[in-house]
Amino acid sequence: MVESSPLAFLEVDLEGRVIRWNRAAEQVFGWTSAELLGRPGTVLVPPAQEAEDAELVARVRGGGSYTGHQTVRRRKDGTPVDVTMAAAPVRDAAGSVLSHVVVFGEIAAGERQEERLQALIDSSPLALVEFGLDTRIRLWNPAAERIFGWSRDEMLGRGGLPMAPPAKRAESEELFARVRDGASVNDFETERLCKDGSLVPVSIEAAPVRDGSGGVVGNLVAYTDITERKAQAAEVHRLNDELHARLEELAASRARIVAAGDVERRRLERNLHDGAQQRLVTLALDVRLALAKLDADPSGARAILAGAGDELARALEELREIARGLHPAVLTDRGLRAAVESLAGRAPLPVELAAMPDARLPEPVEAAAYYLIAEALTNVTKYARASTVRVQVVAREATVAVEVSDDGVGGADPAAGSGLRGLADRLAALGGTLEVVSPAGAGTSLRAEIPTRSR
Repeated sequence: MVESSPLAFLEVDLEGRVIRWNRAAEQVFGWTSAELLGRPGTVLVPPAQEAEDAELVARVRGGGSYTGHQTVRRRKDGTPVDVTMAAAPVRDAAGSVLSHVVVFGEIAAGERQEERLQALIDSSPLALVEFGLDTRIRLWNPAAERIFGWSRDEMLGRGGLPMAPPAKRAESEELFARVRDGASVNDFETERLCKDGSLVPVSIEAAPVRDGSGGVVGNLVAYTDITERKAQAAEVHRLNDELHARLEELAASRARIVAAGDVERRRLERNLHDGAQQRLVTLALDVRLALAKLDADPSGARAILAGAGDELARALEELREIARGLHPAVLTDRGLRAAVESLAGRAPLPVELAAMPDARLPEPVEAAAYYLIAEALTNVTKYARASTVRVQVVAREATVAVEVSDDGVGGADPAAGSGLRGLADRLAALGGTLEVVSPAGAGTSLRAEIPTRSR
């Protein structure tokens, strides 16, 4: 705003050095920023105005301000320029004065000061309102009309702090009294009342208006509509809460994955111990027995070895079944389409493959989609009492959509068992989501979205 302003803008630190100088100031006074930054601000003051300038600077550094002060300043080439000045202190969070800003409006030949000042007020993007000491409104610019809804004619001369909502009445009176006593208000966030009864969030900057002797004759308040800023802050807060919730869910899902891995390892141990391992132990004993009979009873040894061969075949088949449960070979060798077709072929009820991708997908995505479909078909077989199942897998630009739906009894509860929760954890690890829609009596649909790109 400073750089785009048509007004010359100057900021001076407590040592009197220029620390800000905008383009309009360059045009009015002829000094570039590179030439003036760091130099004393008094280079703009003609000798005849030095005492006046010292008094104005002291007033602002003491916490006061002034507006509409008409005087003369000096250009780089030494020529005088008539200006209208306004100045106010810049404070830190504790209220201490850090510097002061001065805004200059050049007065063209024959131009009246009042007209120039009114043009500046009317073009301001801030809602500018001046109150007399009796709270009557003496200035109401177009930006105030836009923000609060009342016209200038409706508000000029009106007293009683009309923009103060009932809940903020005491606050408004306290702020008014503070500025009336000579203090300033900086970046005070609150709410003010609009003509239609709504509340608008605003940031308030206020300073006393003084007469030529320095006495306070009114309050000048600048209101900034911060609706958008508040909305952005609320959105940041919402996103922060969502992030924390997702992190907590991620931690919980990781714990469930570890627990599920422990359970699965114990299941594999039992299956190996009770199945293939026992067969292999029996096979080893049969081989030793056949060796012992080989010389004395060859025919008996052959019978034992024949039985051992059958036992070995059964052990191999059990190992294949266990391996198939871990990761089916067809999924690795031929991809998701072939693996799902194999699942559908083994299902005890009709399975319609409505859509399947022809191209291979990333291995983790194929595995997640396969186990989702396998778990869904198992649940349909066990619980749904359905007559048909529909499966579709659609590859999009950055995600894969998987849906398994049946015409069964519905009423599935994802929280009731560990199967769907484990699938949800597997998908969450990939950045995916799982939705279960299962109204009673209307079938069940499992819908997953799996990203195909790393996040």
